[in-house]
Amino acid sequence: MQHFFSYYSDNQSVTVPKQNAIGLFGPLSLPHVDREQVLNDAFAEPVNSLPLHSIVSSEDRVLIVVDDALEPTPVVFPFYHVIQELHKGGVKDANISVLIANSSRRVNTSVEIDRKIGAEMHKKYRVAQSHADGRDQHSFGSAHTSLGSMNVQADIHLRDATCIVSVSGVYPHRFKGFTGSGSVIFPGLTNEHTSGAMYLHSAKESTDTILGHSGTMARTVIAELIKHVPSFKFAVDTVVDRTGHIVGCVTGDPVSALNVSVDLAKRVFEIELPEKADIILTDSHPFDHNLLQAMHACYATLPLLKPNGEIIVVSPILEPLPHSQNVLGAQLVQSRNHLIEESKKSLANHPRNAADLIAIAEVLERTSLVTFVTHGAGKADAQAFGFGVRTSVQQAFDEALQRKGTAARVAIIQHGGLIFAHT
Repeated sequence: MQHFFSYYSDNQSVTVPKQNAIGLFGPLSLPHVDREQVLNDAFAEPVNSLPLHSIVSSEDRVLIVVDDALEPTPVVFPFYHVIQELHKGGVKDANISVLIANSSRRVNTSVEIDRKIGAEMHKKYRVAQSHADGRDQHSFGSAHTSLGSMNVQADIHLRDATCIVSVSGVYPHRFKGFTGSGSVIFPGLTNEHTSGAMYLHSAKESTDTILGHSGTMARTVIAELIKHVPSFKFAVDTVVDRTGHIVGCVTGDPVSALNVSVDLAKRVFEIELPEKADIILTDSHPFDHNLLQAMHACYATLPLLKPNGEIIVVSPILEPLPHSQNVLGAQLVQSRNHLIEESKKSLANHPRNAADLIAIAEVLERTSLVTFVTHGAGKADAQAFGFGVRTSVQQAFDEALQRKGTAARVAIIQHGGLIFAHT
């Protein structure tokens, strides 16, 4: 059985002996979906909400919050529909601005913003970006949440808007269960301590109980926090297939829209194997920018792997991690339980980093080896975090098969950054 990772420029391929192969798996591809019809229908029939043009008025100051360039959401298409709806409702261009939710990641380049919302839209509207260091935050008061009392802090641009609209993608997520809707606000625009509280709670739970589940603690807290930003009135959630094409879109009330879009996302992204594998060959596509993104593929495949199995991830890892995250790899010599304890002590001031470490430690403890096949600028990060590194997927597989034996069962999973599995 031969497989080409054809969506990468170096066109890596691997051959798995027929007697070892369980099969090839991945999210759905739906090539015949009419994207514009999907978007037209979504904006015409919002969930638990009036249409966007009926919500706004000519006096509104509208802020459109979109996910960042490291997310594969084709924002440019629904963004155009949002602008049309705002114009229909009488909102002037001068009263429309855009905010990119970078969460804890780097800011986007001008070229990336052009791709995200369209070059003409970038020229036409004011575009701001949230900062990973938490500067320019506004307090919306205290909230009593399911995780206890929290100071609701988020990007200051939210404060001055009378209507906030989100445009984001819905994907399986290790810490939230699913992205989408309110998560572009919390944790997308909040500080490390607020987002870290949610992420740490999830990191301490098994991947199997979080990834691909909609009723997670993080999603509960997100719904509780967005109530403190009453101007957040309308969400646009998109679902893409494995080719990156929009196959579903849900608009309307942020909480209600997410519930509907998650149901669709589950049908597109969930996979099932007839048996667990000794070796899983996968890729991180489309989450390829850095090591922490590429880890999506590891989290997703854990439920499909036999105890102490091996995972091989093909990923370009295009960018190195910031130094503040890279140096944390040295702490992975500690056990997952020790890291959980340290999250209350030495790592208490960096809860998001602690959550990543705890989640990665789970992967290391449940596998005998994880190997990244990469030529990218983030290659050294994979080594720093204790992963094997190779430049050939065939070499990585041949070595794994030698370790696991000639009877090892092998699964190939495409677009591992998108999938989830419940076993």
